[in-house]
Amino acid sequence: MLGKEVCLVTRQAKEKPLFGVSWYFPNTYAVGMSGLGFQLVWWLMEQDPEVVVKRGFTDMEESGADQSELFGFTVSWELDFINILAILEKHGIPALARERGADDPLVFGGGPVLSANPEPFADLFDLVLLGDAEAVVPALLNAWKSTRNIKDRRARLEDLATIPGVYVPALYSYTYSSDQGAIENMQTLSAVPDKIVKQLYVPPQDYIAHTKILSHDTAWGDNFLVEIVRSCPQECRFCLASFLTRPFRPINVDTIIETIDMGLKHTNNIGLLGPSVTEHPHFDEIAERLSARDNIHISVASIRADTISDTVLQMLKKLHQKSVTIAIESGSERLRAIMKKNLSEAEIRHAVSLIAASGLESVKFYGMVGLPHETQEDLDETVRLMQALKKEHRRLRFVFGVSSFVPKAQTPYQWNGRMKDCKARLEYIRKNLAKVGIEVRPESHNWSDIQAVISRGDRRLTAPLIEVARAGGGLGAWKKVFRENKDFPSMDFYAFRDIPATEILPWEHLTENTKTEFLQKHNDTAAQLAISLP
Repeated sequence: MLGKEVCLVTRQAKEKPLFGVSWYFPNTYAVGMSGLGFQLVWWLMEQDPEVVVKRGFTDMEESGADQSELFGFTVSWELDFINILAILEKHGIPALARERGADDPLVFGGGPVLSANPEPFADLFDLVLLGDAEAVVPALLNAWKSTRNIKDRRARLEDLATIPGVYVPALYSYTYSSDQGAIENMQTLSAVPDKIVKQLYVPPQDYIAHTKILSHDTAWGDNFLVEIVRSCPQECRFCLASFLTRPFRPINVDTIIETIDMGLKHTNNIGLLGPSVTEHPHFDEIAERLSARDNIHISVASIRADTISDTVLQMLKKLHQKSVTIAIESGSERLRAIMKKNLSEAEIRHAVSLIAASGLESVKFYGMVGLPHETQEDLDETVRLMQALKKEHRRLRFVFGVSSFVPKAQTPYQWNGRMKDCKARLEYIRKNLAKVGIEVRPESHNWSDIQAVISRGDRRLTAPLIEVARAGGGLGAWKKVFRENKDFPSMDFYAFRDIPATEILPWEHLTENTKTEFLQKHNDTAAQLAISLP
C-alpha cells in the first residue's frame, strides 16, 4: 500500500503468482487515486490469485513495479501521453511498440480516450482494451497465463488479438492519399478481425463499482465513490460519455444503499457518480433513503435541470451540500434542440427557482461555445438567459464554467470541426456575464485546439507527440511542431475542418458499421434542424 491508505476489500494472498502487472495512472497519486476507474481495474486484477498488481503514478509507485510482465495505463485525458512516455523511459521500455523485444513487458492501455480513438497513440501500445473493464480485463489476464509462454513477441500479439475487445495496433496498417491527406484504406496484417467490437458488461443485480481504497491524500480526500448509473439516456450529440458507454445502465437501489452503508463505516463523505446521476429512474427513493442517515456528507456531480425536485434538493441540503451544478450548454433553445439537449428554458428557470427556494447558496452552470451551427444570436441568448436568472435570484451565487466545443470520436459531432473564433466567443460570454456579477470560468481555447487534434488524430501524430513530449509539452512546442511540419497533416486538417461523411475515419475499424450509420443520422438531423429552426 502507498501512504496512509485504508483498503476496504479483502486482498488474497499471492502464494504462487504467475506474473506481475504494473498498473499506472499517468498523473499524480492525488489525481489517479481519486478516479473510480483506476481503482476498479486494479481490483479486477488484484482478485486474481495468480497475478501480482503494482500501482504506479508520476510521483510514486509500489515496490517491484519494474519487474512486471505487463505494463498498463488508463488514459482519461488526451494530454497525459507525455507522462506515459516518461514512465516508459524511466523503466527502460522503448516508447514505440515495434522497437520492443521479446524480453520487454507488453504495454497495454484502456480508458475513455483510447476507447474512443486510440490511433494517435497506437504505436505506443502493444494492446488497447476496448469497452467495459469488467468484460475485457479478466479476459486479458486469463489469456496471458498461457500466451506468456510463447517466445515470439509477434506470435504473442496475434494470439492476444483473438480476445474480444483486445486491439493490437501493430496488426493493422493504413495508406494515405498523401502525407497530408486523408486515409485511403486500412489493411489487416494478420488473421485478425476487420472490426474490433467494444465489450459491454451487463452487471448482475448486486453489482456496483465503488471505492476500494480510501486515502486522505487524494484530490477529493476520503470520499467514498459509488457509481449509481453508467452512461446517460439523453445522448446529447456532442457527448462522449453518452455514446461511448451506451446503453444506459442504472444500478439496483438496494445495492446502492447497502454499498453506501458499507462506506459509511469508514468515512462520512459519499460521492455519487455517473454522467447524470439524477437520471436514475429511482433517484428520489435514493435521496429519501440517504436523508434518513445521520452525519453523512453527499457530493453529486452535474444534475440535469429537468430532474431537480424538492426531494433531491432537500437531501442535498440536509446532507451538507451547499451548491448544485447543472449543465445547460447554451441559453439558446434553438441550439439546445439541435444538439438534442432535451431541455427547455422553462425547465431551466424552474430548476433555478427550486434551488433558490431550497436555501442552497449557489449554482454552477456548465456552458459551451463553438458548438456546430452556433450563431451570434445563440451567444446572445446565453447572455440574455443568464443575466435574467441572476436578476431574478440575486441571493444565489452564480458560477458559469464555459468551454469551447471539441469534436469527439464516436459521437454524432465527430465530423464537425472546431470554430477558429472560439477565443472571441469565450470572451464575449465572459465580458457580458461578469458585468452582472456572474463568476465566469473559461477553459483555455488553445488547449482545446490540441485536444481536438488528438481526438480526431491518426497514427501520423505519433512522431509529433514524441517530439512535443521531449520539448516539455507546452503550447509553444505544439505550435512549433505544426509550424515546421512537412510529414503529417496540419492542425486545420485534424481540428478545424468538417470531415466529409464519405471519408474513412481513423477509428472506423473500432466501431460497428451500424453505429457509424446511427451517428451519421444524428448528425444529419442536427444539420436539418439548424436550417428549419428559427
